[in-house]
Amino acid sequence: MKHTDLLRRGVRCALGALALGACSPKTAAVVTTAPAPAAATATAAAPAPAPAGPAFQIPVEYYTLPNGLRVTNSLLGGSFGSRITRNIREDKGYTYSPYSSVGTHYHTGDWSESADVTTKDTYNSLHEIVNEIERLQKTPPSADELKGIQNYESGMFVLRNSNPGGIISQLNNLDLQGLPDSFLTEQVKNINAVTPAQVSATARQYIRPEAMTIVVVGDQKVVAPQIKKFQDSLKKPL
Repeated sequence: MKHTDLLRRGVRCALGALALGACSPKTAAVVTTAPAPAAATATAAAPAPAPAGPAFQIPVEYYTLPNGLRVTNSLLGGSFGSRITRNIREDKGYTYSPYSSVGTHYHTGDWSESADVTTKDTYNSLHEIVNEIERLQKTPPSADELKGIQNYESGMFVLRNSNPGGIISQLNNLDLQGLPDSFLTEQVKNINAVTPAQVSATARQYIRPEAMTIVVVGDQKVVAPQIKKFQDSLKKPL
């Protein structure tokens, strides 16, 4: 059987029963590959909010929520100097290019962390990702750490709008979500208004290991026992 057929079968087995818009978290889905690879690809994903306008019956004060999630994501795993990256790449060497992101869709969104990790360190990698999430949930970042991330996100916003394509993309998102112009014109201000306490609160509300679907693609013989160990290690939500 081809690798693509194995992958397709694994995805269908793991996620095929989900209805559109439903959220049924799974701790892990293991897809075998042959020959056995030296690395496993792990992705942890959870539902998250997206900006939405009056047509979606969300009040104006929620317009700034995605900025808090964006800042939280960058601090946790969405930038090169993020906590997860420093932990499983720089400190422990489990992976080369881990990265988290916030996906925005029509009136919904998702947060995900992905990494190609050494197969033997699958459990260690997932365990450290959850450790960093829980650490941020419990303890707000320092003002200096948060300010560095806010400067990064403010700069990225400017860069994303430095060409016609970027501007069109931003305007398209405004139209899709039914947002006012102020969502863009006040975005840098709102990014810099996020507080350390709000970062921790955002992590507790939206980046929750117990709500995540975790998919690992790798050598089942090596990965499956580590997944079982990871399942047994999960703690109760905060």
